Amino acid sequence: MKTKKPIFNMDERNKQLALSISTVMYLFTLISLGAVLLYRQFVLKQDVSNFEDIAIIMTVNALFLLSAFFYFGVFSLKKLKIKTILIVYLGFVLLGSAFTYVKYNILESEGLTMVEMFDKIIIVVSITGLISLFFIVFTILGKKRLEKEIEEED
Repeated sequence: MKTKKPIFNMDERNKQLALSISTVMYLFTLISLGAVLLYRQFVLKQDVSNFEDIAIIMTVNALFLLSAFFYFGVFSLKKLKIKTILIVYLGFVLLGSAFTYVKYNILESEGLTMVEMFDKIIIVVSITGLISLFFIVFTILGKKRLEKEIEEED
């Protein structure tokens, strides 16, 4: 019986190089999609409904990418201190709040009242918290997966 050879017979070095190139191109694609979304929204003044599908796909894709990094141990929350996690969380809240302020009060002609701005900031805090919780859950699940694999090897 004839053994099948893979179409691409790569050694470890070639596999690592292919993975590196794929990673760079994947990140370039995500960044490019983000830039296109910002261009369409703020320069072309298109309604969000015109590109909402692309934004959803890009967001879900990025969330699952980062979740996989946490799950497989590429990023480990165990190495980070709670103080660092809180500072990163607050940084994202401040970044999201600043983006919201600029979007509604500078780039759009109407602007927001303080009450409306506070409502938007509550949304930013909630979404950032949910995303953080999502990543923490994947880190815990990844740790349990790793512990189970170690137990099975013994």
